[in-house]
Amino acid sequence: MRPVSLLPLLAAAAISLSGCFSPAATPFDITTLNFTNDYTSFDDIVIQPYQYQNLLCPDGEPATFYTVYREGLTEAAPIVIFFHSGAFDYVLDPNPADPLHGDQYRAESRLGGDWANQKIFETLGLIPGDGTEENLGTLPAALADAGAFTLYPANCWGDLWHNESGYAPNDPTEGLTRNGRYLAWVMSAIASPDAATAVSWQDQLGLADLPITLDFSSVALVGLGEGGRAIPELFRRSQTVNSSSPSSAALPAIRGVIVDSTMDDLTPVVAAPAQFPDIYAGLERIYPTDLASVYAYSLGRWYYERGPTYPVQLAWSSSDPQVPNDTLSTLVAEQATYPTWITAKDYGVPKHVFLNANITDAREAVRVMLGQ
Repeated sequence: MRPVSLLPLLAAAAISLSGCFSPAATPFDITTLNFTNDYTSFDDIVIQPYQYQNLLCPDGEPATFYTVYREGLTEAAPIVIFFHSGAFDYVLDPNPADPLHGDQYRAESRLGGDWANQKIFETLGLIPGDGTEENLGTLPAALADAGAFTLYPANCWGDLWHNESGYAPNDPTEGLTRNGRYLAWVMSAIASPDAATAVSWQDQLGLADLPITLDFSSVALVGLGEGGRAIPELFRRSQTVNSSSPSSAALPAIRGVIVDSTMDDLTPVVAAPAQFPDIYAGLERIYPTDLASVYAYSLGRWYYERGPTYPVQLAWSSSDPQVPNDTLSTLVAEQATYPTWITAKDYGVPKHVFLNANITDAREAVRVMLGQ
């Protein structure tokens, strides 16, 4: 494990939010950065970047993740895994010999480390985004202020957090390997209920010698946009992945969930490919053998089958231009079935992602999720 090269991100941050960083004397060879945005309340919050050398992005760069926490914490910090939005892309006419060559679904490729790292910094409210959503960093600020230790995995595979080599592979004719779900699971493994698994992954990821104490008894999950799909993916993985040690595939106990502007159930898209041709073409690459059962990777479906036992908060808009209402109908309906556990707020405006631009709602959502 070694620190990520942050040269382009630091340069962008310096231009857009001068004063947000206080880097070490050698600013491009650092392990931690001070983190402040317009909504943080403490001056001891740090960002620590990591590279996971054993997992590569399609462009050959190591996968990355970030931790954000207050260095001065004296109590055990609750663990939160935060899944960013936007992780969906594919090459229109794939060539296995050169898998990243050619026009892509997105105007700017999302199949590489540069985009994924930039997305994390956008989510933190430190650099501007592309205008498709408003990320001011209110949720990261609220989490840090509440004393959480938050993990931010950077999805460089554009796979809606679904793919995992060996268990949920993408279409091999793409010529690239997608592993968004695997990185999501790796984040959760540091708090695995199997003690040996937890210790092993803490060591592998460089998280064994943190200056604070973590509360490994439960984990909270946050998903913005496409990132919300990582949550049911993890739940399904815990039920379906075979292992020589089944307990090692188990997830930590969940203390709370926040989902914001997520296309939760892809069934309406799969049922109407002519209406959603571009999305459908990407789904064929991500779900090459299980499009017919894509409903199984839905948070609404999961709670329909099992019911939640912890607070689930849904932020959405019936006028969201990026999320068809039908894809959220099951999850919204479950709110009426489990009103004690699930709350849903329809913002009703033509925007996408809400809690990361509203500090009042972000703080309340974090308070409920962490049980504070």
